[in-house]
Amino acid sequence: MPVDPSGDGLHLATACYYKIDILLTWNCKHIANMKKIDHIRRINAKLGLATPLLITPLNLIGDDDEK
Repeated sequence: MPVDPSGDGLHLATACYYKIDILLTWNCKHIANMKKIDHIRRINAKLGLATPLLITPLNLIGDDDEK
């Protein structure tokens, strides 16, 4: 997460605190980053917080070739 808490970190913390099911974001650098999601889940588990599904709009709608 970036050092500035008013952006990405605040969005994620708010989603975790309010037990949001899905956090839909285009931010693949800090939030919907596959390399960071496991780390976020482990930290939240230690804090007793839920972790929303962190996905991009493309993940949500899926690939047209799969239909």
